[in-house]
Amino acid sequence: MTSAIQVLIPVADGFEDMEVVISCDILRRAGLQVVLAGLDNGLVTGGRGLRLQPDALLADVADADIDVILLPGGIGGVERMAKHQPLIGLLQERTRQGQIIAAICAAPGMLAAHHLLDGRQVTAYPGTLDPQSRDYTYQENAVVVDGPLITSRGPGTAMDFALTLVELLLGPEKRQETEAPLHRSTPETSPLSATMDNRASIT
Repeated sequence: MTSAIQVLIPVADGFEDMEVVISCDILRRAGLQVVLAGLDNGLVTGGRGLRLQPDALLADVADADIDVILLPGGIGGVERMAKHQPLIGLLQERTRQGQIIAAICAAPGMLAAHHLLDGRQVTAYPGTLDPQSRDYTYQENAVVVDGPLITSRGPGTAMDFALTLVELLLGPEKRQETEAPLHRSTPETSPLSATMDNRASIT
């Protein structure tokens, strides 16, 4: 059952609002069990002022049967997560065991700092990772999947990021079922693209 798949999203002050909300929303729409886990007790505040009450304290759920850890970006939140040794230890252990870690925006940077990207193909928010690094292969795709590691670029790619996770965990049919009601535009059908393509006729 999809409810048995557990996704843990650590959240700390300064998290990127869109990445947390979009990821959580899409994954729950798909029927996954998502737990927002605070590093400390109390509300957490995003970089744009969104305030969230986490579902649990990270310390209380770190030993649970977790299928995926999803790390949101946001410089402030990532800096706090990078200093949280219990979380770093959990990520190191998951990497050793080949378990799924998903990271978006600035979050891949904290993985790189602990050599958890070594040998992988990755992406991140521009400027977060060294494109010339010999430790990993940097790409500029919206989402990059390399085995159990999924990385993505930033707020604008958050929906693609979450839907890719849905597809990986539940298959392409569940992704289609989750995505269809969202009525997403593509570059070919975007109203802005259509306007630009026909700009001569409206000037």
